[in-house]
Amino acid sequence: DLNVFIFFVSVMLLLNWGFRLLLLRPFVRWLLPASKQRQKRFSQSFMELIFYAGFAILGMAVVPHQDFVWPSSKWWDGFLDGGHQIMRSDVGCFHIMYMVRYTEEIITVCLESKRKDFAQMLLHHCLTVALTCISYLFGWNRVGVVVMVLLDLADVPLHLAKLCKYMDDKGNQWVPWQFLADRLFEIFALIFFFTRLVMYGYVCWSAHIEATRYFPKGLPEWTCVVLLYSLYFLQVYWFHLILKVAMRL
Repeated sequence: DLNVFIFFVSVMLLLNWGFRLLLLRPFVRWLLPASKQRQKRFSQSFMELIFYAGFAILGMAVVPHQDFVWPSSKWWDGFLDGGHQIMRSDVGCFHIMYMVRYTEEIITVCLESKRKDFAQMLLHHCLTVALTCISYLFGWNRVGVVVMVLLDLADVPLHLAKLCKYMDDKGNQWVPWQFLADRLFEIFALIFFFTRLVMYGYVCWSAHIEATRYFPKGLPEWTCVVLLYSLYFLQVYWFHLILKVAMRL
């Protein structure tokens, strides 16, 4: 698995930066010739849109059809028997590719121009890789894939909104880019609230409280709980920022 992981991290890095430098950057220079800073931001958001949308589609294709998705007791029932260590091939592949994707994101964030939320994004990606790795190795893969799906959905309308905003700065009056950006941001805020605060908050409760009914927690399990809550507090902080932006719309 480690060799597969390293191979796909390398492949994803090459695909990401190869596509960005050879195809996307020349197109963006033609599309937004006035501002190099806007070109960089457009390219960043475009690549992030591809990754988030791709993994959101992949997650929705894999996870909702698993027999353990709901009720949440199925995330934990049978854990002591060791049955959770055995994963279906699609769940195992999704886990590995998710780790690959966020490991590549850690490298990419460090290579890109530093953004205002650089520290928060780097922390988020590191926490996600650590949580995904532990869930894969220690049998928390059921709740792990549920978390993966919940955390990807909101970013699709967010990056679409960013692309519309950059297009509006181009000065094109034929398309209401700013109107589209504002509506997409509102959709993003709603999805963020329900998936990352409400539903993901329930996941944190289940991992902390409900799971204790089915097995005693050791160091790996408590580490997962701490990582889950750390990610949740980061979502709360981000939602605070989202509300501040939404109030200005």
